[in-house]
Amino acid sequence: MAPTVAGSLLPLSVIVLATVASTVLLAPVAVKDIDALLALKSGLHDPNGALKSWDPQLVNPCTWFYITCDDNNRVTR
Repeated sequence: MAPTVAGSLLPLSVIVLATVASTVLLAPVAVKDIDALLALKSGLHDPNGALKSWDPQLVNPCTWFYITCDDNNRVTR
């Protein structure tokens, strides 16, 4: 029997659903981390722009320079 279109889309649907669900569930945590880091940044003098990668538009602060995160994408230092 040949695979159906609906059957071949099921794995993709599961991946998309898992990605969206994890983003929605982790978003409040990331927002708190981002808010804390941006508050810290606003209090620092950064004449060389070392923290310019700290962009609030990026939803994952773990991608910012000088930030370390744990396995749950929580900022640890």
